[in-house]
Amino acid sequence: MNPAPPVTIKLRTTNLLGKYCVIILPQPSSRATLTCVVKMLSLCIVAMYLEPTIPRNKKRRSSPLRVMILLILIFASLYVYATIQQEEVESPFTPTPTPTRSALSYSAEAEELYLQGRLEEAITAYKQAIALAPDNVMAYVPLSRLLVLEREVFEGIVYAQKAIEIAPENAPAWAALGMAYDWNGHVSKAIEACNQATELDPTYAEGYAYLGEAYADVQRWAEALEAVQMALKLDERSVNAHRNYGYVLELQGNYWEAVEAYQRALEIHPYLAYIHVSVGKNQRALGDVEAALSSFERAIEIDPHNAQAHFELGWTYLTNLGDNDQAKACFERAVEADPEFGRAYGGLAIAYWQRRYYEEAIPNFEQAIRLTSMAARQRARAFYVTIEEAGADDAGPSSNVVMRGDFAPVSLEDQSTLQATLTPGDVVAGDEGWAQACGDVTFDTRTGKYTLRLEELPRLQPGQTYVGWFEGVYTLAGDPLSTGSLRPDSTGSVDLELEAKWVKGPAIDYFYTLGLAYFYMAECEKSYPLFEAALQIDPQEENALEGIRMCQEAR
Repeated sequence: MNPAPPVTIKLRTTNLLGKYCVIILPQPSSRATLTCVVKMLSLCIVAMYLEPTIPRNKKRRSSPLRVMILLILIFASLYVYATIQQEEVESPFTPTPTPTRSALSYSAEAEELYLQGRLEEAITAYKQAIALAPDNVMAYVPLSRLLVLEREVFEGIVYAQKAIEIAPENAPAWAALGMAYDWNGHVSKAIEACNQATELDPTYAEGYAYLGEAYADVQRWAEALEAVQMALKLDERSVNAHRNYGYVLELQGNYWEAVEAYQRALEIHPYLAYIHVSVGKNQRALGDVEAALSSFERAIEIDPHNAQAHFELGWTYLTNLGDNDQAKACFERAVEADPEFGRAYGGLAIAYWQRRYYEEAIPNFEQAIRLTSMAARQRARAFYVTIEEAGADDAGPSSNVVMRGDFAPVSLEDQSTLQATLTPGDVVAGDEGWAQACGDVTFDTRTGKYTLRLEELPRLQPGQTYVGWFEGVYTLAGDPLSTGSLRPDSTGSVDLELEAKWVKGPAIDYFYTLGLAYFYMAECEKSYPLFEAALQIDPQEENALEGIRMCQEAR
């Protein structure tokens, strides 16, 4: 590009040094150039009046037009100059670019936040590190673990899976996936992932620690103890190894040794609130109420938004000390920390019930039942279809699984809606009659409503029927949740909308106590379904039986 031509400005003067005041500028558009013009113009104008003059024989009179033009030039110069000066004051320099933080600095910050027990902030920092370095698997692994600890389990699964996509041979990534699967109720998948981790790196302690936790969740005690003890042998400084050893002991009812294991974990990392909560629960089981209170309070001090800690503190005040006011305050803080924590509403409802505040107890019991039912439905792992004998009394499914699909949330933004795509199972693999069979299930865990669509199902033999089943969700009586008998149309299709309203999850006392609250409010028509629900859980529940008797007498 050719440079801009110079600009020449001429101003006529009466200066003896010349006829014109000449300004030659190399560039016509810069601010510095404009400032120069204004200043030189001002000097030229001033020169018209201050220049030395030669005495004349004849006195000249000033031209009014000339004076007016000069005044206009002076005021214009002053205006432009003032404008430039103002801009220079407002922006005296061009700011230097802010240095961009590296992914490594965010990861280091996240690790420091984790050591301080600030898990939510650590999660944010790890996500920022991943945004800058999407292929750095070492940020995905701790992020997945922290998300699981913060009850964002599905998101934790997603990040662990991404880590494996980046580095398929990375043992920590497989171990993190195993932990996430286990906390999501997919124990068989958890065991498989953890075994993959230990095969890739037999010296990786966390792989064995998470494997032991998964074995404990299905009561495989010998394998659980063997795994966590191997983890401790490999790394005595592993927080997860000590914590999961305590977890195995706790599930076995060995509360004393569980406390010791948890406390050893806290000696290594004293700022993990969830381990303090575990210590408190075991201390309470041992009858050491004061120590339990201290543990729960310490957890809250570390993490003021820990709903579980607030609930356990309130439950201790309510059931061990009979302090209704303190308990109620704790339950309210738990609800504030997590508005979808069903047990917190249950505790609050019981606190109101004990004070005979039935009107306040009722909505909290209803919320407790709704939210704990939703949490139970969210444990749905898969949906499958079997062929059963028509009219069979057996409440469980047969092994003749002809279609199956794993549930997954529709998105990170909507984790309450689960979907499963159904494909033919192993027992019909290679059977031409099943080649075109397909289907899907959409399960709204908030309401319990679900839609089932099946296509191209083969015609069954007389006396046989199709039945759909939920894996991981159970009826109040404890049986696997099913659709009942399915009747395909002439094309082999099924298209149904069904509902799983009450499932195993809410505590039995939520049902019968809510029923009694309605009885005392003279609303027995609302009490009966609740008493019947309690009797599905336990047919001998005395409070439910007594509630039915009282309602019958009140007619």
